[in-house]
Amino acid sequence: MDMLKKNLETREKSELIAIIQQMLRLEPELEWLLNTPLPIASSRKVSIDPKLYQQQVLAAMAAGDYQRKRKRGEVQRRLTAIGTIADEFAAQENYAAALTIYEVLVSEVIAHFNDYRDEYVALSVLLRGCIDGLDSCFAGEEDNPEMRLRVIRVLFAIYRFSTESGMDLDEDIPGLLAGNTTPEERRVIASWTRDSLTHKAAWSSNERYEVLLAALERGKR
Repeated sequence: MDMLKKNLETREKSELIAIIQQMLRLEPELEWLLNTPLPIASSRKVSIDPKLYQQQVLAAMAAGDYQRKRKRGEVQRRLTAIGTIADEFAAQENYAAALTIYEVLVSEVIAHFNDYRDEYVALSVLLRGCIDGLDSCFAGEEDNPEMRLRVIRVLFAIYRFSTESGMDLDEDIPGLLAGNTTPEERRVIASWTRDSLTHKAAWSSNERYEVLLAALERGKR
């Protein structure tokens, strides 16, 4: 990838436009990238349209319907590409843009997970990657309570989904939710956890929620 970047940097603007046009002829579905800001240094304060990313996430998951016609791993490749955009925004310290993409990725994957059970591995890998990115956003927005609460909400959504579905996405989520949060944030998380215990599926165990509550309680001391 570094060699490719160096190659592109030596090209004239007209050449780059011609390359993009040829690539779009081969892969017309990539046209959406022309309509959204990309993670470069000059895009530090850009805003992201979540609907555009929502469409692309759903399209990526649906790619599994055509797996026989396309190469294997297409769903994971497409989702990883979208996740990488969020990761690169986070690396550029544009945490608002990164978080917007992570929110879309997590909410759509959770909402449609059962529609694409054949893509269990791809969707699980995507959710695990989002956890690391969300942790970066949380650390980078130390003085922004609103952003921190958004990050916490998404992390808790992953934790609840993992717990209710019996998956083992990441044992570190309780540590992330209880370890570096403020007393007020821990009270909010505890209320979500108690509500989840009340409304959990009958077959689901209480244990993981109780572990999180205990960790939140220890954090108050």
